[in-house]
Amino acid sequence: MKLHSLINFVLFQAVWFLSLLLEGQSLLFSAGIIGLMFYLSKQKKQDALLLLKALPIALLLEYIAVELGLLSFKVDPFPMWLVLLWAALILSLNTSMHFLSRLRLWQVFVVCLIFAPASYWAGARFNVINLGLPLWQFWVAYGVIWSAAFTFIVFINQKIKSIILASQN
Repeated sequence: MKLHSLINFVLFQAVWFLSLLLEGQSLLFSAGIIGLMFYLSKQKKQDALLLLKALPIALLLEYIAVELGLLSFKVDPFPMWLVLLWAALILSLNTSMHFLSRLRLWQVFVVCLIFAPASYWAGARFNVINLGLPLWQFWVAYGVIWSAAFTFIVFINQKIKSIILASQN
């Protein structure tokens, strides 16, 4: 892993742990880390466009999940730390999670289906998220909608990249 990707990964993980450990008190620290992630980005235009397009999709996903009773937070519909956590995740897509762009979209969906619900399960273990279903049902139900949304975000990212590359030629 290149140093740039490693730094991006560590910064994303810092936001993740800060969010789960400090919840609302993490906002200033997380915002600063996200600012640093963007500052260090080698594809600022692509990351900025992706953030503008993907963050509303991610937040809609969380809103729908809360409305369906799949999960709940201490703050309704969801806390600000989750917004920042999603921003950090989106800013890692073109750097430390770049490997996802080399996968076919169905493979992205499967990877997310297997691994993404684990992050929410960990949040439940930290008592910052309440799962509305038994774990295996949550894993399947939330995994499917999260994976669909994130696969769509990866697709959008591919389109943004191709538009940027076409405009440079």
